[in-house]
Amino acid sequence: MSNSRGYFMKDEESMMKRRMVAWLAALALLCAIGHVARAEDYPALRKKDTLKIGYTVPDLTNESHIRNYNQVVAECKKRGWELIQDTNATYEGDKTRTSFQRILSQDPDAIILAYPDIPPINDLIIEARRKGVGVYSIGGDLAEGIVLHTESAPAVIAAKIMTYAIQRMNGTGDVSGFIELWMPRGFRRDIVAATLIEDGRWDFGPTEHHKLTPEGYTDEIFRVTSNWLTKYGNRMDFIWACWDLGAITIARAMAEKGFTKDDMFSVGIDGGSMSWSIIREGKIPFVASLAEPFEYMVHSTMEAIKQAHVDGVQPGDRNSLIPPTRYITPDNYCVIIDENNVPAIGTNIHAVFNYYGGNPDDKDAWYNWGEPYLVKESIE
Repeated sequence: MSNSRGYFMKDEESMMKRRMVAWLAALALLCAIGHVARAEDYPALRKKDTLKIGYTVPDLTNESHIRNYNQVVAECKKRGWELIQDTNATYEGDKTRTSFQRILSQDPDAIILAYPDIPPINDLIIEARRKGVGVYSIGGDLAEGIVLHTESAPAVIAAKIMTYAIQRMNGTGDVSGFIELWMPRGFRRDIVAATLIEDGRWDFGPTEHHKLTPEGYTDEIFRVTSNWLTKYGNRMDFIWACWDLGAITIARAMAEKGFTKDDMFSVGIDGGSMSWSIIREGKIPFVASLAEPFEYMVHSTMEAIKQAHVDGVQPGDRNSLIPPTRYITPDNYCVIIDENNVPAIGTNIHAVFNYYGGNPDDKDAWYNWGEPYLVKESIE
């Protein structure tokens, strides 16, 4: 990897456009928060001693979804709550609506939407909220009718891992590539990462961009990366994708062309056994991943549900766990994992996050409920 490159003058119009898009993205988020209906616009949330929880997740094909789901199951079991679920809600509009309607028809007291596509179901969310059903989003978006949205803020975590990558390159490099995801939370990560390279006042050269399509995107990532490497060779220093599997696919294409982490690399976001096993082995130039505390996000949501639906502390009441913004983020618990701190096989997932400042030996602590997720040798 090059340690010294001449400063490349950027096209000012292009830079101004990217700044404008970044500002518009931030403004859109603020507007979304600002347009969320006030708590008093809806009836009080249902209050019961024992709750029925609805839960949807697009699939259980990746670790983030699996860990989210496992924590929901553990929390409901510990609290004695009934769980009704759809673990194949998908990202397709009609199927997403059908999934939500099926859950709502079973008369839940609260619904947790894990990584949802909000627009196709926003009217149904409002309908549920008007019935006193609390709708809670994890990893989606804050929208009208949602009582609480919890996520690792896309712009924040992208800035963290991208800054790590830049510092690993000593703030200087030649060509960088950005493979951009079509999902909103992906786009929000992508634009921040690219802006740091292109307009962050470091010493980097030209950039390439490619927007992914939903169908066959893993093969598309590999093909685009290979094409860039054919074009630039070892002038390429870094290629971005906003999640682990995408970044790992990039690194595999790099390795197939004969490049190592001393030549170029990729980084990812999510964390888990698959990414950590690859970092631990060091065979391909996937060098780091920002680990998200998925279990903590679920627990925070469950605590808010308990307080609102069991204890009767409504949103807006004094001491409510649900802030006026209806938005909480555990960004402070996110951890960048590289070859220097990669968790060993068998590590308790909560240890990765230092037990959130708690005592690991506290048997009553929420992170000791049920069987914890343990770091595995590898997951494909």
